[in-house]
Amino acid sequence: MSYTPSVLVSCPNLQENLDRIFTIDAASFYREPIPFTEYLMSPINRNGISAMVSTGGSKIRTATLTYQPRILPSEVQSDVTAYCSATTERGNTSEDYSIDTTKNLFLDQQFDVEKLKSSCEDNEMWFQEQIMKLVAAMDTAVNAKNATQAAALLGGWSSDVSGVPFVSVDGSDNLVVQTLQPSSAFAPFPATMQSVQSALEASNFGQAALFGGFQLDNYLKLIESGCCANYGLDIADIQARFGMASVRDRNVASALGGNEYAMAVSNGALQIIDYNRWTGLFAAQDSNQSYGTIQSPATGLRYDLVVKHDCGVIDVTLTATTKVVSLPADMYQTGDHLEGVKGLARIKVTNV
Repeated sequence: MSYTPSVLVSCPNLQENLDRIFTIDAASFYREPIPFTEYLMSPINRNGISAMVSTGGSKIRTATLTYQPRILPSEVQSDVTAYCSATTERGNTSEDYSIDTTKNLFLDQQFDVEKLKSSCEDNEMWFQEQIMKLVAAMDTAVNAKNATQAAALLGGWSSDVSGVPFVSVDGSDNLVVQTLQPSSAFAPFPATMQSVQSALEASNFGQAALFGGFQLDNYLKLIESGCCANYGLDIADIQARFGMASVRDRNVASALGGNEYAMAVSNGALQIIDYNRWTGLFAAQDSNQSYGTIQSPATGLRYDLVVKHDCGVIDVTLTATTKVVSLPADMYQTGDHLEGVKGLARIKVTNV
């Protein structure tokens, strides 16, 4: 072997994970913020409708919920003399809730085991990271689907809202509000929060959350003490202090039509129905394949996960079968000031 003083031996490539070198929080870096779905799956909103439709044993049902529209005050009679018998018979109605298992979201990825041998990363750690990224992408897709479905279920506002100062309801059932003083680009309009609260109260929303674009979200954050971040908010705490919470969700804003829109959601008025195929007796695992579920750390939703190893090739598939449902449109009968109210309605910011 010869020695050449003027030539240096090249250093081999040093391979390291970018996330670690730049100290990136991989969980947040690869996952889009999805506060709308996080809210839908939270304890303050969740109820048992999903369990009624999907039993958890890879079986589905149709849940029929019965209800009776409330009695109108106009039906109350005055100054009657014969009050020992009744002549009015009132029935009830129902709403069916089910899920179409063919309406799903699907994501796949294939790995060539032969190519992994040249990687510097630990195979097990690398594979887990790939699964994490698949789940993160699915979370974002599910949130967008939830937002689109919710936007198609919007209800209206009480007719009493016409009396709330500084707001109006337009022909598309938007609660029209202003966040800036007239002809100002910076000065906040002082009564917006109170007006929105009054509209929610008049429409029997109870505690509610607002999801949508930048305009209303930014305004409310100016006046919510202790609120300084868009995500990771304690929604229950904000609701307790102000009667509502506001969070920006880009998928909801897009589904509603832009950053000037927001969606007011009463706790419990929207629910997610989900279905998993690979649960119970249908979940299986052997040396070549695995059928089961994986839980999203962000929402708690479970996705069907299939991992198959076939002669040096690993196939991974992820499937989400979900559906957003709402309260019935005829909860309140004609003549009720709440006719058309569903605990889910749109707000539009219009500044002049």
